[in-house]
Amino acid sequence: MKAWLQGKRGMYLERILQMKAGPASVAAAGAAGPALCSGCGLGRPAWRCGDCIDKRPVCVLCCRNQHFINPFHRVEKWNGRYYQQGALWQVGVKIHTGHNGFPCPRSLSALSMVHEYMPAPESTAGNVLGEVAEQYDKSQAEVVTLISNALQHPLHLMTEMERTILSTIASKSGKTMLDLLDYLKAKVSQHAEQDADDLQADADHAAAARQAAADDHPPTEGAAIPLEEDVGGDDDWEDEDDRPAKGHIPLFIPRPPPTDGAGNRFITVVHSNGFHALPVVWCACPDHLNDRDLQLLDLHLYPASTDRISTVFTFACLDDHRYDYLECKSSRYQFHNKLRRQTNPLCPDSVMSRYTELGRVSRQWRNLKYRKWFWILDDLNAKRGTMALFCAACPQPGVNLPEDWKVLYAANPYAIPLAPTPYPLY
Repeated sequence: MKAWLQGKRGMYLERILQMKAGPASVAAAGAAGPALCSGCGLGRPAWRCGDCIDKRPVCVLCCRNQHFINPFHRVEKWNGRYYQQGALWQVGVKIHTGHNGFPCPRSLSALSMVHEYMPAPESTAGNVLGEVAEQYDKSQAEVVTLISNALQHPLHLMTEMERTILSTIASKSGKTMLDLLDYLKAKVSQHAEQDADDLQADADHAAAARQAAADDHPPTEGAAIPLEEDVGGDDDWEDEDDRPAKGHIPLFIPRPPPTDGAGNRFITVVHSNGFHALPVVWCACPDHLNDRDLQLLDLHLYPASTDRISTVFTFACLDDHRYDYLECKSSRYQFHNKLRRQTNPLCPDSVMSRYTELGRVSRQWRNLKYRKWFWILDDLNAKRGTMALFCAACPQPGVNLPEDWKVLYAANPYAIPLAPTPYPLY
């Protein structure tokens, strides 16, 4: 501790403060210019993740691609002065169900709109995607998926099919493969920036509408201010509560709109690090139209309801709640407040409440855990006492009682049958 105080404390503090600095400017052609994304080198690096190992700021598209399979990380956005708390829905991250987290091939709205930016073919017989899909016996959605995956990796890390598709498209459009990659990356990056701006504008409009509705809401009956003579003294008003009402709490965290640009509804995801809001793109396959709750379970997301799903809990959150209750003796109320504090440390009261849903889901989760441990898959085998834990202190014949304990007890009711020595505990 003495060595840390004398030689390391100042160094550590300086290094931690440097992490709060914004994206550094870079020199371009001898002149200072705006910084570029460290991932693609095209977009504006305004986003960084607090949960990823790589803390360098990246652009909207790179942040979206990095969190395609990590949708519950905490991100920050540089606003020109400091990093403010952001959300992954702002960069276009979505939850895709039915295909292990990947977009459904039948849902074109879930795929990257790469086909809008395909260069015109040399021959005007048709579009490039249609010709390539027909040549390789694939649907246009599958070709779009291959191109979207290929744009997330450098050329030497692409699969053979991705390189073949890109090479064919380049030859049909009269471009080289490298020129085609640069062209598509620039277009997709520009489209991602525009999508993020449009989504933020929709969120701001929805937040303004909610605030206006809260301001115009009439006061609740029975909440009238008492008269001065009914208070009991002139000095009682000195200690009145000056905290703002619930409807006037400032928004320290971004609030999502009801739906994204493609019409996908947002749901609340409760994770072990707080609350998240993300749009869900449901699977459009014919055999997955009526099992949305099962699709979420495959992604380790437990729905709080089965009819109109609006809140889900991750398996990690439910296990964390169970461990906190077991080891830390934390109540459900304390655990729920911790999640709200993690979501918004400045004003946890501004975070939505899912206390009732947490109580219902945690009881279901604990019951499912018991049934899984004892391998009780249906109600026919769930008889009384079948899920009781083994207790070495309870009298059990053959364990801590002799087999003929009834005979010994009948002969002498006051005798205590001695347990066999040694007796097995398990």
